[in-house]
Amino acid sequence: MRPLRPWERKAHRDYYVDVDGAESAFQEFQQEVGDLTGVLEDGRLVLVTGDSGCGKTALVNRCADWTVLELRNRGLRGVVVDLTGCLPEDEELSIHERTAEVCDQLFDQLVDLGALRPTAADDLRADRDNPQRIFPRLGRALNDEVVLLVLLPSPNELLDEVIRYARQLRSPRVLFFAESAFFDADDIAELVRRLETWVPPITLALGELHDGDPERFADDRLVRHTGVGIYPQLSDEAIELLNKICQSVAMLQRILHGTYERKLAAGLSYTEGDQVTVDDIQAYLNGQGMHR
Repeated sequence: MRPLRPWERKAHRDYYVDVDGAESAFQEFQQEVGDLTGVLEDGRLVLVTGDSGCGKTALVNRCADWTVLELRNRGLRGVVVDLTGCLPEDEELSIHERTAEVCDQLFDQLVDLGALRPTAADDLRADRDNPQRIFPRLGRALNDEVVLLVLLPSPNELLDEVIRYARQLRSPRVLFFAESAFFDADDIAELVRRLETWVPPITLALGELHDGDPERFADDRLVRHTGVGIYPQLSDEAIELLNKICQSVAMLQRILHGTYERKLAAGLSYTEGDQVTVDDIQAYLNGQGMHR
């Protein structure tokens, strides 16, 4: 299941549920960005960390969407460019090669979106794959009303790559977003230390699911879909099991979706008066080779 993308699909704005600390992380982003003065004058970088499947991408997309709306309130146009999938997965690239590829593909997107001044595209074209020449000049090259939000490929364990974007490639009116499942608290502390004399990054961390998160998430989805179908409720024992076994919101989504689909396909006990039980969840897990 794809992460929520509210900046692309407005309906997704209502789908966020406060699980694994996502709401407090979002509020922290709002406080750090404030009135956007820092973004407009200096540019910023946002780094979201947490284990795989914890909702990092959904949080990045929510932060980007909120920023676009805030910019609109100021008469500005927020342009989101998603470059998260622009790098080859079957090739090991150096940091220089990675940033050059990002820069090259970003140039095409900016031209297609009409984000650059009339003469800027021609002025920058020769350097389109030279990040040290393109990125620092973006603030002057963008149309007056444009603020650029760039969703970067995951740097994985490459802390130096994040530092390069935040320090050497920063530009006014450019907000970078990056996410990684590999950085721990020590890495974040090192990042902040190395950038303490520059514009500080905004670092947001997501954790594991807390007790009550599975029930809160399931309740939201069940209530949301009552108008388009019939969905049995989760039994108390099923909720307790989900609290024990689900380590991330992605895992929770997979188990809920798979369990409900399996129960529906069986054609038995699938009314509003029925319940999804521990046995239903175990049957799905067994079918997936995930014995609990």
